[in-house]
Amino acid sequence: MTPTYSARISALLMLMIIAVGGCLMAPLSVPITYQPESNVTPVPGASSVHVHVVGEDQRANTNNVGQYDQQSVVTSNNVGDTARDAVQSELQARGFVIDNGPASTEVRVQIVKLNSHFFSTLFYSSCTAELTMHVEVERPGKVIAYSQSFDATDTTHPAVFGSVSKDFGDALSGALEQGVAKLFDDPAFMNALLAKP
Repeated sequence: MTPTYSARISALLMLMIIAVGGCLMAPLSVPITYQPESNVTPVPGASSVHVHVVGEDQRANTNNVGQYDQQSVVTSNNVGDTARDAVQSELQARGFVIDNGPASTEVRVQIVKLNSHFFSTLFYSSCTAELTMHVEVERPGKVIAYSQSFDATDTTHPAVFGSVSKDFGDALSGALEQGVAKLFDDPAFMNALLAKP
């Protein structure tokens, strides 16, 4: 027995609804990147300091970074690794030796909060990302020489026909860049790395 015309149409409509619903509910994947600071001056004494950088994503949900309409927003890369690489690149630029030896000082970069919010009206839209980053410096012998948290916020104003994924990515990346900049602007961080045991 062949299906009737109305049964075929009903089945086709059901498939379309499922397909569209599935597309709407699929997570929006965004990249978080880091652009190293340019024209960095090497720090006197840094070349004799060996540093091992560790990145830890301590958020309850390490994938989700926000919501856009009915879609969850997730990262396409590992946030802990990205934060680690960002701090490591800045330390290298300042002359520190990146090394995982037993005499190395450990820098722990912990992402405590990273999320974003999209706001839109007929005439205005923005994407705001918020970051809380905690950094510790542990010298050989398990001595904590530095422990500080940093909050950063970055807002982008999307173009009318821009990519929502890019807007989220730009805001999240901007928050990370601000957090790292605050860390390296803190004299106590450099002092903890350079202090003699």
